[in-house]
Amino acid sequence: MAGTPPILGVPEFDEPIVRALPAGFLAILGGGTASGAPILARQFARAALGSVPVLYYTTYDHTEDLTRAFRDAGADPGALTIVNLADEYYERVLVRGLDVARFRERGLSLDDLRVEGKAARAPGPFRLADRMLADLAGFDAPFRLVIDSIDFFFEVLGPKEVMQVAREVRRCCRTLGGQAMIAFHAPRHETSGGGLLVDLADLVLEVRAEAKAERFHHTLLVEKVGYRPDLTRMLPLRLGEAGWEFGPAGKAAR
Repeated sequence: MAGTPPILGVPEFDEPIVRALPAGFLAILGGGTASGAPILARQFARAALGSVPVLYYTTYDHTEDLTRAFRDAGADPGALTIVNLADEYYERVLVRGLDVARFRERGLSLDDLRVEGKAARAPGPFRLADRMLADLAGFDAPFRLVIDSIDFFFEVLGPKEVMQVAREVRRCCRTLGGQAMIAFHAPRHETSGGGLLVDLADLVLEVRAEAKAERFHHTLLVEKVGYRPDLTRMLPLRLGEAGWEFGPAGKAAR
């Protein structure tokens, strides 16, 4: 579709699929250990750099490592916004909780701490849903967004709140012409609400790794493309300098 950034930056994948999707769409990406799915998530983000604002939420990578991964793939990390939700959770919830526990062990009450100016309040819940909804409200034009991964959301939110966030992401995509990718690391069928997210998505992908001899062979499963079941397929993957490429397993990357 004219004006829509490429999905992965790989024409043989992008061209038939982007025509079957609305300008604003929600993608779901699955992939377990050794699958390399996070590489595909970063590839999805990189493909839109320079076209629209790109926001990348990480829940497990160190920000420095993620920045290096984008740079190594030939992208300017300064061209996108990286938000480390795991670090925010640690700072806003776990550190405060530990500080208050230490003060209480010394026999100080929260009122005592306020008087001394050492702590302003007790640790509260991590308002992840509110934080995400506020970020989404800041968009007023096409964008690209990645959540890697939604497993963390299910750990700190209830399934209904996760679905609230996902539905608002999709609504913003449809309204503004943005594209979003939500990644799973745990198997979807083991995640409460995983099936609902797949039903909500316009595009569903999964990267699989199968051990053969002394190496892994990777495959991309295109499980859902809008209302076009004829576009679902299995594509062999090989790792190139800038990310995943499509081709027979074992073929040398360019």
